[in-house]
Amino acid sequence: MPILLTGGSGAKTARRIASLCSDAGIPYLFASRRGGSDAEGPAVRFDWTDQTTYAAPFAHAFPGGDTIHAVYLVMPRVPEPDKPINAFIDYAAERGVKRFVLMAGTSAKMGTPGPGKVWEYMVQKGVEWAVCRPTWFMENLSDGFHLKTVREDAKIYSCVGDGKVPFVSAFDIGGVAFAALTQPEPPNTDYRIMGPKAITHDEVLPVAATLSKVLARPIQHVSLSPEDRLKQMTEELKLPAQYSGFMVALEKLGAAGSEEYMDDTVERMTGRKPLSFETFVEQNKHLWVPA
Repeated sequence: MPILLTGGSGAKTARRIASLCSDAGIPYLFASRRGGSDAEGPAVRFDWTDQTTYAAPFAHAFPGGDTIHAVYLVMPRVPEPDKPINAFIDYAAERGVKRFVLMAGTSAKMGTPGPGKVWEYMVQKGVEWAVCRPTWFMENLSDGFHLKTVREDAKIYSCVGDGKVPFVSAFDIGGVAFAALTQPEPPNTDYRIMGPKAITHDEVLPVAATLSKVLARPIQHVSLSPEDRLKQMTEELKLPAQYSGFMVALEKLGAAGSEEYMDDTVERMTGRKPLSFETFVEQNKHLWVPA
């Protein structure tokens, strides 16, 4: 039952799924604009905005002549991303794909723009489906926009205030997605994916204090207003305005308590407890060493 992983190995969750496929002897294929240059595993060139590339995954020769059974959908950064994804769902279903697992986020709701429209389409089409709705990735601190400020300025900036977030690792998110892609029965549900503990960015249940302890140097959380946070992201970090606006909106929701939610999805789906934030920092502390 081969699995197609859109987004290529650039998606950490897809790399985790690929690793689990290898362990289980399940064939997989990365699909991305890099195509065959992907060093993480077998890959084909695929572009959501170019429907002539949709055939490439289905032309791939899997062992034993097997065909793609399930597709992992990673939202592309294109205008109205639901339109090409839904078109590809049609294309893939016509070629025998039974199951689609969408990576979204906790803010996604069926029918709302973006991933919500894909969610709604999968349900209406009647395919086997699942929607992964993880909370904030731990990796946002190790390879996202926080990396530079933690490493070089010893600071984390946000407008989250004292809102609590059960940060979760891509390792655990990928584990849940793998289970949804491979379990015998159709999932036909959404999964909120949380880490083991809801923590603030400050000293009580700390992001900053954990980084300070593991890195053996003080890391400060700088709490900004939403307006100043947007300015800092666009003017200092030089991030695109649309992306910055989206991230600030998420941080405002976090400040209002939107991520203060816990459940046992990771342990229930993978058989293991989710990675703790402190363990994550220990595993990745070399990334925050100043140049």
